[in-house]
Amino acid sequence: MVAKKKIHKLAIEIENDYSLIGIASHENDYRLSWAINKSLGLDLKKSEDLTLDHPKHKITINYSLYIFDDENNFISYNLISNKSEKGFLLPEMKNIDFVLRVSGSPDQDLINDLVFRLKKIEIVITAFPISEVSDKLRKVFVF
Repeated sequence: MVAKKKIHKLAIEIENDYSLIGIASHENDYRLSWAINKSLGLDLKKSEDLTLDHPKHKITINYSLYIFDDENNFISYNLISNKSEKGFLLPEMKNIDFVLRVSGSPDQDLINDLVFRLKKIEIVITAFPISEVSDKLRKVFVF
């Protein structure tokens, strides 16, 4: 007699352990990353582009990406361009040029301080926390 095989299902819920900050600036990505590094004491470095496949239009879209891992505080920073030649990363937020993704369970005080300090950078028009992003787009920021 063959024993029935038991099937166990594991449900994993992805926690959003990151915050997003929208940044408006007319400067290029490398100039903005340099200004952020200088003003905030970070060390953002150019990484391979964030590449997304657009299922509806069947195209691949690349977004500029800069990365810094603060190993002392267990916080990661990703500066991502919101614009590409082929479209927007966050189409519902066409007014922003970049997204700063802060991951590692940042507290609200850190986010508020970053927004305050980003606004003081001469080439930054404005910066603000992004709280509402569609579930579909939230998946984009899990990497």
